[in-house]
Amino acid sequence: MAGRRVRETAHVKRDAFLTAFAELGTLTHAAARVGTDRSSHYYWLRNDPDYAGLFEEASQRANDALEREMRRRAIEGVDKPVFHNGKVVGSIREYSDTLLIFALKGSMPSKYRERIDITVDVASEVRRVASELGLDEATVLAEAEAILSGM
Repeated sequence: MAGRRVRETAHVKRDAFLTAFAELGTLTHAAARVGTDRSSHYYWLRNDPDYAGLFEEASQRANDALEREMRRRAIEGVDKPVFHNGKVVGSIREYSDTLLIFALKGSMPSKYRERIDITVDVASEVRRVASELGLDEATVLAEAEAILSGM
């Protein structure tokens, strides 16, 4: 009976840690909130068969919170105070173009990702290297072709 109570107490701490991690997004801050050390996370990973799956869910919730905040700052904007003579006289809504770019790249990577096209004339490079090394170009080209066809 006492062993069961110890396990239940450990699960309460573990579950509180996972809830805190989902909200705060870092091991250190989650551990501090629940009064444990971040090493508890690694202990649970090694010793609790359910923990890895639960931690993955908490990580996804933490990521969702980050994404929600990114979208809020990019799309809804944030009110920044306007000061005059040291006093707040109003506010201005600011939006983050940078966060909007990241959101677009993440949501539609085929359309908005960075594109770099690299073209290499492999045969010319192989000939050049073979010549510099004093190797038979035809043999080296055949070997290079065999390697490339296996990719």
